[in-house]
Amino acid sequence: MDLKPDSSGRDCGCPTDSRIGRHFDTKVAERSAKCQDPSLIAVSQRLRDALLSREPAGKTVLELGCGRGALLFELVQAGVARATGVDLSPAGIDAARDRFERAQLSEPADLSVGDAARISLERHDWVILDRVMCCYPDVEALLANTLPAAGQIYAFTVPTSRGWRGVAARLEEWFENAWNTLRGDPCPGYVHDLDLIEERLATACFRLRQRDRHRLWHIAVYERFAG
Repeated sequence: MDLKPDSSGRDCGCPTDSRIGRHFDTKVAERSAKCQDPSLIAVSQRLRDALLSREPAGKTVLELGCGRGALLFELVQAGVARATGVDLSPAGIDAARDRFERAQLSEPADLSVGDAARISLERHDWVILDRVMCCYPDVEALLANTLPAAGQIYAFTVPTSRGWRGVAARLEEWFENAWNTLRGDPCPGYVHDLDLIEERLATACFRLRQRDRHRLWHIAVYERFAG
């Protein structure tokens, strides 16, 4: 995969907010110390099921914010031809590599540290962002960099911004941010405007194909059409 700096000269290795990478490095270290390898949480399971229903065998898949690689791993098991994972957390990428190596599935997997809003991305059939947009203060920059990389499918999960669930999601993010700051491990989180996200997808010639909801999370799979 092409992970060169983009044409603006910004350093692809520089995270949007370095606290995010450090926060997830800490989480990985804590779980490793306890010999824990958490399975996918419920919202990620819903996204996985939606993707598996679209027959991933033979596809090329790019997951941005892949973390420890649990979702990407299941897609490789389902037969994807090539799986590329990028994450801000070096510890998360190390854990993902270990997961694939232990299962002897390293060959189709390319895992690296990088900032999804900045790095130059090679086009893949599918692009996935599971609980990733909420880590970026500038969601428009993230969308502008990642949408062109999706040849067929763009799938994501985000906290909803609509109705009472949107109010609850913002309160939840506020309390979580405050708690992490008090613990000395700040990791800002954001509830972005779903209308804006959907508008950018439509402008990039994507149509909604599948939508789901889990508690305060919005789950969506979009497909590119000829514009």
